[in-house]
Amino acid sequence: MSIFINAAQAISPQQTFLKDQLPGELVKYDGIMQCILPDFKNYFSAIELRRMSRIIKFSSATAQECINEAGTNKMDAIITGTGLGCLEDTEKFLNKMLDTDEGLLTPTTFIQSTHNTLGGKIALTNNCNEYNITYAHKTVSFESALLDASLLIKEGEKNILVGGIDEITEENYNLRKHINQWKEEPFSNLDIYNSKNSGCKAGEGAAYFMVSSNKTDNSYAELKMTDIYYKLKNPSLLAENFKNNLKSKTGMSLNDIDFVLFGFNGDVKSDSYYHQIKDTLFKDQDHGYFKHYCGEYDTSASFGLWVATRIIKNNYIPDNILIEKRKRKNINNILLFNQENNENHSFIVLSKC
Repeated sequence: MSIFINAAQAISPQQTFLKDQLPGELVKYDGIMQCILPDFKNYFSAIELRRMSRIIKFSSATAQECINEAGTNKMDAIITGTGLGCLEDTEKFLNKMLDTDEGLLTPTTFIQSTHNTLGGKIALTNNCNEYNITYAHKTVSFESALLDASLLIKEGEKNILVGGIDEITEENYNLRKHINQWKEEPFSNLDIYNSKNSGCKAGEGAAYFMVSSNKTDNSYAELKMTDIYYKLKNPSLLAENFKNNLKSKTGMSLNDIDFVLFGFNGDVKSDSYYHQIKDTLFKDQDHGYFKHYCGEYDTSASFGLWVATRIIKNNYIPDNILIEKRKRKNINNILLFNQENNENHSFIVLSKC
């Protein structure tokens, strides 16, 4: 059964919210890449705004615009992928426990600190009592959600909202800084691809998609395949597995892939793996990258998929995404390849409708 992406919206550190095209000029960040937020008064009442944390606000606004774009609030499922969930509320709750010596606490931060708060808020807003689940599988959280949605579509469900959301907080940033996960500041996001040292850029974002068994006039693309591999550190073994699955699941060969969107993040060790795959397995394709738009976070692949939907629908790739001059005129099939420290590898294949 065919699976289509009928709506796609994203909030990111760039001007991407409610945009049909990819930005021609990028916002430069020398430090943390935080989301450019809309006016939340257009989405929530004053009472809601006072009680909701930042991540719930920007994830809910993104989801609502995705639902609006799809033209239906009748969803058969809401599936969320998030690595760390409502991190700010979790930190508030734990800090209050320390401050009060585990005494009496207000329940709000605890209630909103759970990972499934994000999907629950969307369900309450849209009166959706259907299947609602959250995946917290580190850097394949979003891909796991997308796989679940694909299975549900094949079982007969019609419209499923799928999202990938994570936030960065100052406290979490400082903790990870101590283990040298981030670049030494200042370091520009515009220099990610050419980086020659360790560490990546901290980022955040929310991206939602309405996947459906029904194609519409406004469908972005057909979702052909989502694959996850764990600890296949040998590039040749990874390549062989991907080629075999691509053929068996989609009937496509490597030559059918026109454009590969990589998750280069600026860490020289991690990026060396992308270079090996790019220069061997995908040497005949056009190449691009996307994390200079959004930074690195557990569900950054969801933003990469949003980028891919814009590219394939408009058949246009901005120069700020391309790695080298284009070889192919038309973009009919896109592959999104993301990985974490050569362990969690994911491949998402989109085809033009």
